Amino acid sequence: MALNRKPQDCKPTSAPRRVVVALRMAGIAGQDKLNGIFDYLSAGRRWQLIIYRTKHEFTAEVVKHELSRGTDGFIVGIPGTEDALGVLAATDIPTVVMNVSGGGIERRTKKIAFVKSDSQTVGREAAHALLRQGVYRSYGYAGYRTDDDWSRERGTAFRDVLENAGFIGRMFDITHFQDKVEDKHTLIKWLQGLPKPCGILAACDDRAFEVVDVCNEIGIKIPAEIGILGVNNDPILCENTDPRLSSIQPNFIEEGRLAAELLERMMSGGKILPNKRLNRVGIRAIVHRESTVVQSESGRLVQKVLAYIERNAVKGIGVNDVARRFKVSRSLLELRFRQLQGESVYEAMLRVRLEEVKRRLRQTNDPIAEITAACGWGNPTPPKGLFKKKFGMSMRDYRDQNSQR
Repeated sequence: MALNRKPQDCKPTSAPRRVVVALRMAGIAGQDKLNGIFDYLSAGRRWQLIIYRTKHEFTAEVVKHELSRGTDGFIVGIPGTEDALGVLAATDIPTVVMNVSGGGIERRTKKIAFVKSDSQTVGREAAHALLRQGVYRSYGYAGYRTDDDWSRERGTAFRDVLENAGFIGRMFDITHFQDKVEDKHTLIKWLQGLPKPCGILAACDDRAFEVVDVCNEIGIKIPAEIGILGVNNDPILCENTDPRLSSIQPNFIEEGRLAAELLERMMSGGKILPNKRLNRVGIRAIVHRESTVVQSESGRLVQKVLAYIERNAVKGIGVNDVARRFKVSRSLLELRFRQLQGESVYEAMLRVRLEEVKRRLRQTNDPIAEITAACGWGNPTPPKGLFKKKFGMSMRDYRDQNSQR
């Protein structure tokens, strides 16, 4: 599929760049990455996108054909395309590789960049999220048998945080179970042997779906006996499990935007320094649903407060406004919120407001004073200091480095 992205009010001054994007569209990850690419192009870059969606479409022969057509660059993120990657590995055409490997592409050194989800951050944040609930006797990781590093990295980071907190991470992965990690009977025995209640991180939503299915089959109650947290926050899976599945949402949109930015830089003659060749992107959010949230008044209150903060923080609301909105004392609100979320109500509001500042700095030309006012500050001086403290640079420097306008 070819898409010619150009602003409606601009006359073309040169032919658009021909760019091949190979992303698996079966789940939310590929769709959000493509949205991130479109987000980058919305600033006026002119690309003709040639999109491939499956490994059966994106073959070595297809890559050779695209090269013969004078394609300017590739963004590749479909697993199982080692032959196609092998063809690209033998060229110096600008290429960004997203969360896949093989074909010797890792050894290429010219006009190449890699964008990956930060699997270690996923594992660490999952462990902290389950620990904060304070209801589990034990913790486990349900991994995959895979040759890629992402499942192993998530599990290792998850286990390390638990060990630092004094818990044993009970691992169900290729390192500990080899081929049996894909065996349903072995999974059943592992789940039955966990001290309960147990908090489990699954390597991804598909794996979490399998765990939920097995638990329902053998009568393990969720979340009373096992709390389950997936990764990807795919709404088709997460909203249709019973109970609904909590999940970590990687920042796939930022991965796509960053991939597009790196490719444009290379196609324009810019260089990617060796220490900037590998780029890891962290998570966007942890979305709690019934598979982890303890069904109590406190849990329901905190979930409502989080949703209210997400919608209203940029309006300049304060902690007292939240307490009045939910008819609880400020001290009780702060106590319950910190118990379950590991941060204060003010810290949660500040996080939302500063993230909106970042978005506006990237995507608009609005003056900084207007941006801070739109995000709830009457005086631009305090948010400037808060921004620099949290992100290590001034708002102006952040805009200069990340502007999409």
